[in-house]
Amino acid sequence: MSKKKVNTEEVARLQRAGQNAYKAGNLQAAIESFTQALTENNEDIGVLDNRAATYCGLKQYSQARADARNMVKLAPNDDRGYLRLAKVLCLDGSFDKARDIYEYALQKLPAGHKGRDLISQLLKRLRDKLAGGTRRDPFTALPLEIAHLTLGLFTFKQIAAILRVSKGWNKFLTELSNLWMHVDLTGARSRVPWTSVRSYIHRSRVQLTAATIVNIVPSSTPKVLDMLSRCPKLENLALMAAHEQPPDFYAKIIEFRHLKSITCGPDIMLSHGCVGGILSKLPRLEKAAFYHVWDSPSRADRAESWPLNHPNIKSLVIGSSQEDRTGLTFPLVVPGLGGTTDHSYPNLEELRLIWNPARSCSYRFNPVQDGETLPPLRILELRGAAVQQNFYTILPTTLETLRFFSGSIENALVGGFGGNFLTPSGNELPNLSTLIFNDTPWVNLNTLSVFLLQSKAPLRSLHVNLCHNIKGQEFLKIISDPEKANPELANITDLGVACMTDIDDTSVGHLWATLPHLTVLDLSQTKITGCTVRMLADTRNEDAASAKLEVLTIKGCDGVSRDAIDYGRNMGLKILT
Repeated sequence: MSKKKVNTEEVARLQRAGQNAYKAGNLQAAIESFTQALTENNEDIGVLDNRAATYCGLKQYSQARADARNMVKLAPNDDRGYLRLAKVLCLDGSFDKARDIYEYALQKLPAGHKGRDLISQLLKRLRDKLAGGTRRDPFTALPLEIAHLTLGLFTFKQIAAILRVSKGWNKFLTELSNLWMHVDLTGARSRVPWTSVRSYIHRSRVQLTAATIVNIVPSSTPKVLDMLSRCPKLENLALMAAHEQPPDFYAKIIEFRHLKSITCGPDIMLSHGCVGGILSKLPRLEKAAFYHVWDSPSRADRAESWPLNHPNIKSLVIGSSQEDRTGLTFPLVVPGLGGTTDHSYPNLEELRLIWNPARSCSYRFNPVQDGETLPPLRILELRGAAVQQNFYTILPTTLETLRFFSGSIENALVGGFGGNFLTPSGNELPNLSTLIFNDTPWVNLNTLSVFLLQSKAPLRSLHVNLCHNIKGQEFLKIISDPEKANPELANITDLGVACMTDIDDTSVGHLWATLPHLTVLDLSQTKITGCTVRMLADTRNEDAASAKLEVLTIKGCDGVSRDAIDYGRNMGLKILT
């Protein structure tokens, strides 16, 4: 039987696409491109090497080992296979096996092979490592640039621990002012005194660029802010500690003229007017998050302090836990969000509105009037929003992620939750890759069909959790898409159907057959048994080209036995219970 003719140009194109995706950090897309290239030519050593490296980036070492072993089998005289296989084994912690691969490579490669020297050097280093090696002070043995790069990988907490090793290390680290550009108190196990922050700023020679302040005594917050205000290069500030005097906080924070990002945690109470004032006074802000806005803009004059134009803001988070009994309308929450041709936030990419606890009618999300549009959002997250019937029609085509928690649709209770409350529209969402509904009562067969089928969205992550008005059989009907309204549904890799009725072993079998690329699956609080776990675990041993499930969540699944869970984990399936 003749061998299939290899389309070398197509292989090269797919390999370049995978390499570009890898450089851009989109490892899953890189895997898909390299896999398609190997479908054209499964003996291409270079493509196998690329895919193995990408699997390493995803920490999927079993797949990386398989590709590397295939390289060695196809080209025993090529050093790349041995080098890749040994590296994968080292990353996976199998140093003894990596040493054996280097030794085996030196036996198989010809005497004059150019790769023998490198393999010999790596083998020597690995033997030294396994034997304990010669212990030397790394800060005296390494070049200054390498030592600096290495230290840059440590967290603030780790750096603080390194300071206590010896006086020599303390002196060496103190002299590296660039190492002290970000004070981060996140990992502190106890209250941090304000004097420690002062010491850190001193080490940076007052050139601090970022600060994450948490776990300090509230009374010391003003002192810490005062010290930070003296750092002219500070661009990123996250304050997760309480401030006992909100007016003083506002007066101080607007002095930080160079800030590009600010996060005010739930312990920082700010009025709606103060939030607008901060945005107006700090025009360089690109990211802003306020998690405790304590009053509500029930009158138009409350919004006067907000900026008429803020072209730099790209991410905005507004959080609160206060209900407005008078019926809060959204245009006052973020004034100027809607527009006809010009927006107050023309470059806004991420908007998150978090009302917690998320009541069904915490606030009415009606951001645009007739003829207006939203900014080119990429991410929209709503918690506790009562959306309008035109909600789907106002979503921008740029949207990539939509997350919806709790909430309702205005007037949805009329006639129950069985109908389609969304205004009919021909809108499509060509960039929507992540769609999450959690405890959203208006999600049903009709409304979900709009987001999954009519939108033509290229979804990769879909969660429909705790949505009690859609049943398993209805969900399967949409996902199977018999009329092929949206072929992209078959490419979903991350699926959540927690607490969905009618989801049992049979339903999961249909889901698995319909969605061959699944790698993450959440079946929490469903009727599955251990049969589902065993079925999904067994697919990991199949040689099919389809993806293998990596993570399975089964919290609250009483029908799954401990034996089934142990079996799945022994097969390499990560199971969360």
